Amino acid sequence: MAKSTKKPLDELKIKIDNRVPDKNYPHDAFVLITLQEAIEAALEGNFGVGAVLVNRRRIVQRGHNRVFYPYFRSDMHAEMDVITKFEEGHMDAESMDGYTLFSSLEPCPMCLGRLITSGVRKVYYAAIDQEGGMANRLAYMPSEWRELADRQDFRLADCSPELSEIALRVFMETVGKNDDRLRQR
Repeated sequence: MAKSTKKPLDELKIKIDNRVPDKNYPHDAFVLITLQEAIEAALEGNFGVGAVLVNRRRIVQRGHNRVFYPYFRSDMHAEMDVITKFEEGHMDAESMDGYTLFSSLEPCPMCLGRLITSGVRKVYYAAIDQEGGMANRLAYMPSEWRELADRQDFRLADCSPELSEIALRVFMETVGKNDDRLRQR
């Protein structure tokens, strides 16, 4: 049997591109979009994380991690990219009722704070980030942040296990090299 010469990210991209949402999992369609964004980020040399903002099942904004490319921006995590673009394009939005943000990975501490402040009502992530995720550690946030977050729902997306696995694999393909790049700054 011939060994594959494709790189892991290329193989994951093919899986994502060929994947059809599973009707048994209501979040699959949106998680697939986060994975398209995550693979784009990874192929650009960024952390492999993507996100999409939805209002009543309609995509309002999509984005991905842009920390290293096109130029260094420490704040351009996927969730930040999406929220920043949305806020710049919807300056008159007074409420985030009806909005849901999907991310391919559990939000980090910085992104969790931004999502709490943004007021987006529901945040679903495809994969748990054991090392850097903060949504599962919301109880450790200062009381003011926890109180603000009471209006929101942070949880694992109801997506197929295969999509969760792909989300984690895309991120893991990029995290080691990019963590090293951050340490060198």
